[in-house]
Amino acid sequence: MPEAPEGHHRRLSIHSPVFTLLLAALATLAAFATDMSLPVLADTAASFGVTVGQATLSLSTFMIGFAFAPLLSGPLSDHVGRRPVLIVGTAMFAACGAFATYSASIGALLFWRVMMGAGAGTGFVIVVAMVRDLFSGQEARVRQSYVNMAAGVAPVIAPTLGVFVAALGGWRAIYAALAIGAAALAIAAHFALDESLAASAKVTTTYREHYDRVVAGYARVLREPVSVGFIGVVALNFGSLFAYVAGSSLVLIGVLGVSKRTYGMLFACSSFGLMIGALSNARLSRRGVSHHRLIVTGMTAIVSTALALLVLSLIGAVKVATVVPLAVLGFIGHGMVRPNAVQGALEPVPEVAGVASALMSAAQMVTGAAASAMVSTLFDGHTARSMTSVMAFCACAAASVYGLVVRPAEQRA
Repeated sequence: MPEAPEGHHRRLSIHSPVFTLLLAALATLAAFATDMSLPVLADTAASFGVTVGQATLSLSTFMIGFAFAPLLSGPLSDHVGRRPVLIVGTAMFAACGAFATYSASIGALLFWRVMMGAGAGTGFVIVVAMVRDLFSGQEARVRQSYVNMAAGVAPVIAPTLGVFVAALGGWRAIYAALAIGAAALAIAAHFALDESLAASAKVTTTYREHYDRVVAGYARVLREPVSVGFIGVVALNFGSLFAYVAGSSLVLIGVLGVSKRTYGMLFACSSFGLMIGALSNARLSRRGVSHHRLIVTGMTAIVSTALALLVLSLIGAVKVATVVPLAVLGFIGHGMVRPNAVQGALEPVPEVAGVASALMSAAQMVTGAAASAMVSTLFDGHTARSMTSVMAFCACAAASVYGLVVRPAEQRA
């Protein structure tokens, strides 16, 4: 295990469950920012006089900010440390959430969503890098699983929480709640988290020299086939997952006619699969099961459920009783694959973990934004075909990248 950073007073033990929960909470900002708004997309559209499809673009614009901000904040954290960048990013999310509350037009809302995504993306990529700083090998995979498991609570409760908050003050109250929650997390990070990057590991050159090295760092990651392959697996799997996130409210509420409250409960059931998958992955990793077996098992679940949903949508047999169980199984697969793929992308390039983490975050969020935009654009108002086709395409592509790129490169290494 890497040595603790020097020159800092330890605020919270890295072995404390509270430490893991705080990192997980910081990593959940994106999930809460997207999933809380799902049940009230129609209300948001009505308040601005636009279509539901246009309101759904608030998901895509959030992902754009989430994707590109870490390309700067990740390398910056290699220079100044993880902790200050994490706190600033979380505070930025809080401030932009407050501004989004008072948006006067759909354009203003989309702008603040981009900025909220930038803050959430910064926090997420720093959490991933902090785990890589403090742990290595199997222990890092286990910690990533625990963070993912705890973070899996967010998709479970977010839609229902969104319905409850919106009942108190409309869709704008959701953004106010997000701002308050993020501000509390920024304060908690300030007082509870220590710097995870060892003083000897910080970049000490000038910023110009540092960013020249950042370019070299990105080149270093892109020359590593295992890292590039795993980044592709993470991104494409996220695209499949987010196609469901973006399309589930359109299908379950708009097509199948369930209520907002029922939708929140059904989405929670689906998302609970992420927790099951992450917990299973952590326990099996502890017992020495290889990451290859875990990834293959998870990918099998993801691909098979996505293809089953596609077939059901093509024959017009999509029902609540079939969508939700299949989604649970697919989410279990995502919970198993993600922590192994994330660690697999970072492990070959420990000297530029912040850069690799930023590149991975950007790739997955661009893919997620494209997937959600395709689902909302192609949605025909009466079938689930746009959602299931994007899910199946991304899932099959992710499995192909793992089998044709990652696995051969790992065996050669």
